[in-house]
Amino acid sequence: MPDKKKKAKILIVEDDAFLLNIYQTVFEKEGYEVMTAGNGEDGFGLALEQSPDVMLLDIMLPGGMNGLAVLKKLKQTKGAEKIPVMIISNLSDDKTIGEGMSLGAAGYFPKSQFSPDEVLKNVRELIR
Repeated sequence: MPDKKKKAKILIVEDDAFLLNIYQTVFEKEGYEVMTAGNGEDGFGLALEQSPDVMLLDIMLPGGMNGLAVLKKLKQTKGAEKIPVMIISNLSDDKTIGEGMSLGAAGYFPKSQFSPDEVLKNVRELIR
């Protein structure tokens, strides 16, 4: 009897409930196990707890930890530093993109330029 393929785990950290729902639906339809968080602190905690295969991370988040702070802290935390993080953000200026990439993001997707389906395609390629 062949082994069933393990579902990849995706953690989505996004404070916009509408967008979060869209991303969650797109990834679940593709068979991914999806976890969600609405702020940086919860997202960081879930990343440590669940070790997702990929984390989608917004930059502008409520609370004390924005997405760049989450990314920086993840990359400095033993065991979490290898989690691929793809930034999805409305911030698309060169300085912010450069900062995200220099902190170790695996990709940067301005929300206005990439649909959830396009982000899904990039995640699929990253997991392969």
